[in-house]
Amino acid sequence: MSKKNKPIGYILGQHKVGVGPNKGKVVIQATPLGRHRMSFERFCELVAKDTTLNYMEEQSVLNLAADMAREVVAKGDVVDFGRLGTLSPSLKSKVVPVGSEFNANVHITEPRVNLRPNATYFRLRPEEVSYERMIIKPAMNMDDKEPDEYGGDSPPSGGNIPSPLA
Repeated sequence: MSKKNKPIGYILGQHKVGVGPNKGKVVIQATPLGRHRMSFERFCELVAKDTTLNYMEEQSVLNLAADMAREVVAKGDVVDFGRLGTLSPSLKSKVVPVGSEFNANVHITEPRVNLRPNATYFRLRPEEVSYERMIIKPAMNMDDKEPDEYGGDSPPSGGNIPSPLA
């Protein structure tokens, strides 16, 4: 199922370390260079290639699964979402002094769906990826967007990224 993609682009940058054994030293570190954002429609087209469904049917199935899982979590249950991980309810609560009345509508804030990612799924194996050092072009105007092979918006190759080391 996994086919090798183009190499992951990176640039080298230097920064001064604030903590740890290298505190105060200037170090060189690789930073991944943003590539493209694939649109949901294009993603559904790719998934549909390996199924008997067309991309609109895939889109409907994926959206239905996400919406249904959200409804289940909103009722307080945990959803095992397969390879992606586990979806569970989460919230923030304000502190209330002992002896004061706790009002859930006032003191519980930010209910949300938490995704606890499957560590194995989200960790890429070395044989699945390759790397390519990128050279940053001068910054371009965002009106000069480059075509995106994935059907989404992609920023120009330049952008506001720190210049690489020689």
